[in-house]
Amino acid sequence: MVENIVAYIYSITGLIFFIAWQMNYSLTKYFLKEKNFTKTLYLELFFLIIIMISYYLSSSAFFILLFVIHAANIFTIIFLKDQISDSSEIFDSQIMEITTVSYYIVVGFLLVFFA
Repeated sequence: MVENIVAYIYSITGLIFFIAWQMNYSLTKYFLKEKNFTKTLYLELFFLIIIMISYYLSSSAFFILLFVIHAANIFTIIFLKDQISDSSEIFDSQIMEITTVSYYIVVGFLLVFFA
């Protein structure tokens, strides 16, 4: 049951990123701007808290993997801001959008089937 709720949260987040991308607005670029790193940090903390609560309630090993991913993202946001700013100018925005949307939607589906 908990896995389905978390899967919906990830899928809806992916859908929001996808709809924004189709409307020619890049949420990924928005979150990767240097002035918006605190918002990105809050988004990652939100997912980390959801993952921790979900692991406590269901003890699925898939939540451990998601915990590691979000903890690494938080570490990167806090300690490697300059590298993120530099790399966001190098990568093509289409690739970044596809990767972000795919991540959230694929994790949502994986939670339904494997967790």
